[in-house]
Amino acid sequence: MQANEEEKNKAMKFAMKLIGLRKRSVFEIETRLKEKGFDRSLAQEVIAELRKFKYLDDESFAESYINDRVNFRPAGKFVIRNELKKRGISTDVIENKLKELLDSEKELSLAENLIRKKIKIINSREPQRIRNKLLYALRSRGFSSEIISQALQNTLELDENINSEDY
Repeated sequence: MQANEEEKNKAMKFAMKLIGLRKRSVFEIETRLKEKGFDRSLAQEVIAELRKFKYLDDESFAESYINDRVNFRPAGKFVIRNELKKRGISTDVIENKLKELLDSEKELSLAENLIRKKIKIINSREPQRIRNKLLYALRSRGFSSEIISQALQNTLELDENINSEDY
């Protein structure tokens, strides 16, 4: 019994260390505990305790993850959805949190801001080449075709208006 309690304390300490570094999903903690050599039943016991004390909560994790992704490394719903799935978050939780935190208007705004940043560093004067590079950048960040199209239209029209006023 003593060895089992000691093993549980080790597992709990390890899980808390991981959570202390950043929020984690249940799946991430379970995976890391198994990788560390703890058996499945012990991992489940530790996870149950962490959930009980609200150290682990997939909804809270998804919300935090989406907010961080939007504020620090903007991406579209497609990329965020896939990243959360890889972290073991259920489809229902993902869709609810995306609906709540990243509506189309917000996603369009993120895409437009990304265009404004990228346009400054694209080293080309050819409009088609610029458009292709922007298209690639937005697609690789997981923005939908509709959002990309609208963002390019809005931003490039604005850019043309500003440039035509300069002359």
